[in-house]
Amino acid sequence: MTRLRPAVLLPLLLALVLGACGGSDGDEVSSSTDVNELLTKTFTGTKKVESGNLDLALKIEAQGGSSQLNGPVSLTLAGPFQSEGGGRLPKFKLDAGFEGAGQTVRAGATSTGDKGYLSFQGTDYVLEDAVFRQFKAGFEQASQQGSKDRQSFASLGMDPRKWLTSPKNEGDAVVGDDETIKITGGVDVAKLLDDVDNALERASALGVAGAGQVPERLSPRQKQAVVDAVKDPRVEIYTGKADTILRRLVVDLGIDDKASGSTGTLAFDVKITDLNEDQDIAEPSDAKPFSELLGQLGGLGALGGAQSDQGGGGSSGGQDLEEYSKCINEAGEDAAKARKCSELLSG
Repeated sequence: MTRLRPAVLLPLLLALVLGACGGSDGDEVSSSTDVNELLTKTFTGTKKVESGNLDLALKIEAQGGSSQLNGPVSLTLAGPFQSEGGGRLPKFKLDAGFEGAGQTVRAGATSTGDKGYLSFQGTDYVLEDAVFRQFKAGFEQASQQGSKDRQSFASLGMDPRKWLTSPKNEGDAVVGDDETIKITGGVDVAKLLDDVDNALERASALGVAGAGQVPERLSPRQKQAVVDAVKDPRVEIYTGKADTILRRLVVDLGIDDKASGSTGTLAFDVKITDLNEDQDIAEPSDAKPFSELLGQLGGLGALGGAQSDQGGGGSSGGQDLEEYSKCINEAGEDAAKARKCSELLSG
């Protein structure tokens, strides 16, 4: 069974979250506003999200068949972020958690703009400057390439208007301290998966360590398997009443995979609170050298690579990271050479 790979998950989630910082130019909306107008104002436009607190949760429950899940599986990502403007890497402190399949893992990432940190099981570790510079350069290059639409939700390559079915304005609701309008609807799963492909391509474009291990697209067979297995998908969208900036997105769906005999549910919930309020992103105190984390975990394999339950692979993972660090240092300011270094971690 493949283990959790926080070094891979964090870049992907960062791409999805920070790429979604956008909104609209529209006037105030209400419970009587046409739902299509609400959706257009929410998912197009140029009003920026400069800062806030993110709270993302994914929960899967599966039973029967060949499922390897022992009880529910949950993934969380939460913390503040603060824009640095101009397509630069934002400051952030994001903490991730994974529970399920016999594992409990706590990880996270922090950027103060000048330094980068990773945390694992409650302890912080400082990244080598060369590694952080490459992460930062990759993110900022991807932002510049998507500058034409990066100020809207479309910067993810995602547009819920394409796959939301039978949308309805459900009236007033509150997210955090903000007044919002709630929109509900169903999902055209095939069209949603087309947008997932776009999001995966966005993550892969970051050019950071581990991103090369994220698939760039779903195969036709994978897409068809999901379409066949997903039942009764429902979406809730909460848009700001005063600014039509997305505050919360909730997706619930059933799973009935006849091929494996597995059934279950999947729930995804992401929201942003304290919108455009100043966030204090402080560097962790008493951060240890990253080499200590590798020593404790037996190399990169235990941190982010795929290992079998039979063990092995840890020492080679450590060698991979050493070669990666050496490659980054030798690349210097050559961005093309630095991006190629990530291939050392994608085996």
